Amino acid sequence: MASSNTSSTSVCKENERVDCHYHRWFVVQSVDSNHPVSKLSPFVLDKAVRSTVGSVKTLSRLRNGDFLLEVASAVQSRIVNKLDNLAGCPVTTSPHRTLTTCKGVVRCCPLVDCDKEETLRELKSQGVKDIFSITVKDDSGGRRNTNTLNVTFNVPVVPKYIIVGYI
Repeated sequence: MASSNTSSTSVCKENERVDCHYHRWFVVQSVDSNHPVSKLSPFVLDKAVRSTVGSVKTLSRLRNGDFLLEVASAVQSRIVNKLDNLAGCPVTTSPHRTLTTCKGVVRCCPLVDCDKEETLRELKSQGVKDIFSITVKDDSGGRRNTNTLNVTFNVPVVPKYIIVGYI
């Protein structure tokens, strides 16, 4: 019931929802300042990435000398997560802070009275990372929940729909 017309680019079957939520964008950083990855030849770096991870979608250098890596599959994502050495240079990899998530709006009346932790726990398998409930002022000056939730997804594109229990 996500209110977005954007469809997800990942192809997943109904029972494989967990497997299709993987990080696509990674930041590769040097650990040792004496052997930084940014000092490697672009040809050497390309060969090292291809031999370790395989053919990736994109690999580009950031201004600070780190590299931005976009993987093409969940298998490559798992390999990059475990990557600690690239062409003899010690590195760390981490999912990009903003490129791996997106936000959407969900409107669902039955969720008004549900606990945030319960909702988050039940929707986590569908790539939901965080939920923020929209509140409005009531007549007594307090705040009450509405049927509108801002949802942060662990995928780069808002899913076409999510399944909320029996709904």
